[in-house]
Amino acid sequence: MRNVATLPDTLPSLTEGLSKKQITALVQQSVETVLDGGNVAQIAEALAVMEEFVKGIRKDDRFVDLLRDELLKNQGAVKTASGARIEACEAGIAYDYSENPSWQHLENEIAALTAQKKNLEEKLRRIPGGKMVVDEETGEVFTGAFKTSKSTYRITLAR
Repeated sequence: MRNVATLPDTLPSLTEGLSKKQITALVQQSVETVLDGGNVAQIAEALAVMEEFVKGIRKDDRFVDLLRDELLKNQGAVKTASGARIEACEAGIAYDYSENPSWQHLENEIAALTAQKKNLEEKLRRIPGGKMVVDEETGEVFTGAFKTSKSTYRITLAR
């Protein structure tokens, strides 16, 4: 049997949803339970599974269509028992500026500058951080970039 930390007995009722304040409290309680001896790897895996599940539901066109239909029946908004407000909205709005000559000119300049920047960044990455190097052909001085990172974790779920 898996050794999984149990969640606190003081969980709010999930039949009515949770406020942001309750979610924050639940997160704190859950992390403290893990710190007190829960199996952190199994909990991290369970969280990744839940994340994939939620993304899958939210992306499902049938679910979105059903929810939008419900919102249309309710003048574009529904307020839940816990106080959450669900509203119809337009997302992913995009404009096509490509027919405007001024925009095209600026876009071309930006593309050229972006390419120059990328080439410079590649050159600077090859120089050790903080070390100065002189380009013998141009006399230009380059200082190597310092690398920074944040240690975290990655979970790859089985297919």
